[in-house]
Amino acid sequence: MTQDATMKAFVEFVEKYRPGFSQGIVSADETEIEVLEDYAGPLPGIYRRFLETMGENMGGLELAEASFSIAGTLSVYIAKAWLQRGRYIPVAGDNGPSSFDWFLDRSHPHGADDCLVVRRALEKNYPPEASSLQYVGLEEFLYCEAFKELRLPQLPFRRKFSSPDDADAAVRYRSDVVTALAEEKGFKRIPPAEHCALYERGDAALLLYRHPIQPTFSFILGCEDSAELERLRQEFETRTGLKSVATR
Repeated sequence: MTQDATMKAFVEFVEKYRPGFSQGIVSADETEIEVLEDYAGPLPGIYRRFLETMGENMGGLELAEASFSIAGTLSVYIAKAWLQRGRYIPVAGDNGPSSFDWFLDRSHPHGADDCLVVRRALEKNYPPEASSLQYVGLEEFLYCEAFKELRLPQLPFRRKFSSPDDADAAVRYRSDVVTALAEEKGFKRIPPAEHCALYERGDAALLLYRHPIQPTFSFILGCEDSAELERLRQEFETRTGLKSVATR
């Protein structure tokens, strides 16, 4: 996939669930991107293309209760000069109850031009080991969070399954069982997410989240029909060994 095609595919993906999305997005000004590169250093390719596509305005789409505007990132670099040309690129400010913002960790590259997505406190000398690892890369973040924000709420009946938070306990459960059963049940996997997984079936959808490095995982299963959700719930609980809870 060419560079330009990467973000084009994401916009088309969002359009399926929010028609007209492409009409509302606004790219960041090239001059602003150049200023950002003066502060941050060379940007990961996927982030630069994101900015060139919707860095000024995401068309009203809010992902993970965070603001991804280039203006916000520039203001952080101006206010926190110690961040400049460092390991972490502050890509989004938290709009929710958490005090942890979103960063790209360029010390952990992913694929050709992406890198690890983490959450951290915006504090000088905040230790790297205190970072909360979220996604293997920005592209997976965009697809997973958009699916969570736009597709799953369209399905009125939903259940969430989670492995134990403790890594030693989580190894007893296998996320590949989830993907295998999803395909058995007629779900089609949506590219390009490879570590996490998005599945669509028309009357149902499934979002599998895998921690970037730990064996922990969770998934949300949504259906249009409550009886079908109950049937799928029983099968997924039996095959995975995990109990589910109703989720919003």
